Amino acid sequence: MKKKLSASLLHIVVIIGFVISVFPVYWMFIAGTQSNQQILGVSPDLWIGHSLQANFHALMTNGSVDIFRAILNSIVIAGGTTIVAVTFSSMAGYGFARYQFRGRNTIFAVVLGALMIPAQVTLIPLFILMTHLHLIDTWWAIILPAVPSVFGVFLMRQAFLSFPEELIDAARIDGLSELSIYFRIVVPLSRSTLSALSIIVFLASWTNLLWPLVVLNNSSSYTIPVALSILESVQTLPNYGMVMLAASIATLPMLILFALLRRNFISGIMSGYSR
Repeated sequence: MKKKLSASLLHIVVIIGFVISVFPVYWMFIAGTQSNQQILGVSPDLWIGHSLQANFHALMTNGSVDIFRAILNSIVIAGGTTIVAVTFSSMAGYGFARYQFRGRNTIFAVVLGALMIPAQVTLIPLFILMTHLHLIDTWWAIILPAVPSVFGVFLMRQAFLSFPEELIDAARIDGLSELSIYFRIVVPLSRSTLSALSIIVFLASWTNLLWPLVVLNNSSSYTIPVALSILESVQTLPNYGMVMLAASIATLPMLILFALLRRNFISGIMSGYSR
């Protein structure tokens, strides 16, 4: 009886947590189809409205930002950041996990120490560096600073610590080089962790606002967070339905990506913390 009662309470808590987590996303999509009167009403309507076409027309003719160009920019930037960051983070994590060299633990401790440095502290030095490299107002100014993913190095190292050493030794006996071992054996067998890290890096790049807002000056280069912030700030009387519709459109790629890779994400996170 006590077990059934505990299970029932647990299910109730999970359902409540699910509703609390999902409701803001649901409200965002619903508000994108409503007018300001419906959104700001005393008793907001929680069902689909009739202003979707009007909000979409306002979004297309707002004159301040091109939301679809911003989404394309974000896809390119987030995709490039993910490919470069995951590649270097996984290689660094593999080196820390599988190679013995002097000062390995000390260097890894220093790398982990970088997690404690707030991003705001490095903002001005990074801006000066990008200025000297003539990368301001380019995609590289956003991609390059995201390459040294400290969390990615930590996650991949933890995953590679449990990688079967026998497979690596057998590959060496067969005459494979270290790079061939990594790309032909280690990477294919670590797809779950790599997928999990890819989702984390892609999401972090997709939602990054502060750094792109600092280094991007041309409206044709804006990412989706910058475009959304400008879309709301330039209006004298905000069209909340239009803003919510733009946010909904910007959220769809992440929802689709997570839906496709959710199993790999969960198993990859678990394997990354298995040791």
